[in-house]
Amino acid sequence: MPASSSTHLQGQVAIITGASQGIGQAIAHHLAPLGIHLVLCARNVEKLAQLSHDLALAHPNVQTLPLACDVRDVEQVQRVIETTQKTFGKIDVLINNAGVAAKLGLLQEMSIADIDRTIDTNLKGAIYFMHGVLPVMVQQTGGIIININSVAGKTAYPFWGVYDASKFGLYAITEAVAEEQRSNNIKVIGIYPGAVDTAIWQGLHTDDAAPKREGMLDPEHVAEAVTYILNQPEKVFIKDLTLTPLKPLV
Repeated sequence: MPASSSTHLQGQVAIITGASQGIGQAIAHHLAPLGIHLVLCARNVEKLAQLSHDLALAHPNVQTLPLACDVRDVEQVQRVIETTQKTFGKIDVLINNAGVAAKLGLLQEMSIADIDRTIDTNLKGAIYFMHGVLPVMVQQTGGIIININSVAGKTAYPFWGVYDASKFGLYAITEAVAEEQRSNNIKVIGIYPGAVDTAIWQGLHTDDAAPKREGMLDPEHVAEAVTYILNQPEKVFIKDLTLTPLKPLV
């Protein structure tokens, strides 16, 4: 995995949600070489433990803390934040990455359970974490929050209505809190990837309607964007960053 010559990130502490696979896992592999201590959150405890083990072997000077967390549960979110503070004494970076999508279809065809799961994970989970870490960052007089959003947070796609709504909401809260926290030296940033080849696509389409995944972005591309943002000088604020596949997915 690529490392940076930058040294100002060494010793910082980052929380990554949805860290057990896909984009979150790729972000962890990109941040560890920078000397950033990692709090790895996800529901899959076994995958988290394996990731933590692998990172510890590759980067023995970096501490990794795997914590089971369903971002839909505000008490679990608060427990992660409290444990991070007790362990490291600070929170420099929050990366809200956990996300889900339901099978594509008309709004009236979606189950209430899928609606709740999508909004609660993609939007409310990110808000819960932001709400919890902001007092810490304000007291520290600094911090970075990166919300891994989607191009669906800026363009509404038919048959993705509830997913669109969750991501538009995340876009709105990101923009609002970014302006609220500028004076506290806290950067709140949205990353808006197009299609990324992760497990989120499983079961979304019928086989004949599924896009060709070989043309999608790789999780590492999003991880590299996160690294790029974190490596910027303190005075530089990248408000948002959009990544899309070069060619249409057909």
